[in-house]
Amino acid sequence: MKIMDSSKQEVVQALKNAKITICVIGLGRIGLPTAAVLADAGAQVLGVDVNNEVVEQVNSCKYGFEDEPGLNQLIEKVTEEGKLAADIDTSAAVAKSDVVIICVPTPVGRNKVPNYNPIIEASRNVAKTLRKDSLIIIESTVGPGTVEGLIIPLLEKQTKMTAGKDFGIVSCPERASPGEILHHLRTLPRIVGGIDTRSTEAAAVLLESALGIQMIRVGSPKVANAIKLTENIFRDVNIALMNEFAILYEKLGVDIMEVIDACATKWNFIPHYPGAGVGGPCLPVNSYYLMEEGAKIGYIPRLIQMAREINDKMPKHVITLVEEALKDVGKLICESKIAILGVSYKPDICDLRMTPIECIYNHLKERGVSISIYDPMFKGRNVFQTKASETLAEAVKGADCILIGIAHKEFRNLDLEALAKLSNMPTVLVDAGRVVMKDKAREHGFLYRGIGASNET
Repeated sequence: MKIMDSSKQEVVQALKNAKITICVIGLGRIGLPTAAVLADAGAQVLGVDVNNEVVEQVNSCKYGFEDEPGLNQLIEKVTEEGKLAADIDTSAAVAKSDVVIICVPTPVGRNKVPNYNPIIEASRNVAKTLRKDSLIIIESTVGPGTVEGLIIPLLEKQTKMTAGKDFGIVSCPERASPGEILHHLRTLPRIVGGIDTRSTEAAAVLLESALGIQMIRVGSPKVANAIKLTENIFRDVNIALMNEFAILYEKLGVDIMEVIDACATKWNFIPHYPGAGVGGPCLPVNSYYLMEEGAKIGYIPRLIQMAREINDKMPKHVITLVEEALKDVGKLICESKIAILGVSYKPDICDLRMTPIECIYNHLKERGVSISIYDPMFKGRNVFQTKASETLAEAVKGADCILIGIAHKEFRNLDLEALAKLSNMPTVLVDAGRVVMKDKAREHGFLYRGIGASNET
């Protein structure tokens, strides 16, 4: 199908008749749900991943994410219907496709510089067999100007074709939140910016037709990626601001949660919350994409840089709370057992990518601390070189400190009386997730410390 010049009515009919073939490159937390929902909309979808195990799992309907409601069932449905198949050969899949969606990771290295090698390699493989009049959709998050300055020149050089004339290309960064990806893919408006109006319109018509969502058309891939980064960095900066308030208010005897709850009653205040740090594949790295582009033109966004530094320091602040609280009950951190409750980067998500709890764990291990871990998402699994406990009671037994790392739902109604009996009293309860009421913790004999919590009685 010539997707570049098709009307919405033609696209709808082609989906209905399974006459559109879409290649999705990268079957991770975003790519696999994207492939599944497009297949469910009627497209023939060819999923590609460099990991052969992932490919085999998708084809056998055994791969998915347990923390994504409905995803596994959807994968099973579209795979059994023959609408979704996975392969390791990018070029072979592209050769059969009208649309190519690139959804590979774009990580940041230890030097905080974006690593675009995965998207470069994917683009090279796409270029080998890209058909004329095909449409390329870049879902991977990249810095503004990366599509125009890096990806398009690579594609044009290898294909001997011209973007906008011989093939379309757009940026359409994902906006879905882990734990709600299927819902968000089918409801949230998407940003799309192409190399030209024809490319933009082709991508917008396809996704409007397949997913029934609103498409926000913008002037270029550069603008689309700037929007994605602005959305995420806005959160990162505001979380950093709350973390600054939290540390200050601890010292002033003011509870940050009481402050935020009251501020939220004003119409123009948007609540953000402090924590042990900022994790996941997006927020901790997106700032560096923008800083890299700023460095090229001689302008470093200092506020963004400072926000990253503040959030990256929060694990050390948590350790300080632990160490000082243990001293207050007459215990040394190096001789203590600490039970860490919750290790994922986000509540109720089975994902450890860039979780700040790993940094806390590593620092404690370096101090010779005995550590147990309990997380309802990782029961009995190896986490940070430690086998996580099967039960909360197993992890807490004999603990000198209970450290709540992340605010899983399960931790919002802890049986503090039972935990007190299991732990090695006097026990410290350090609440980085702010899920426990300070007064209730004290009633059961715990010395309570929380991020942004007042230590005053």
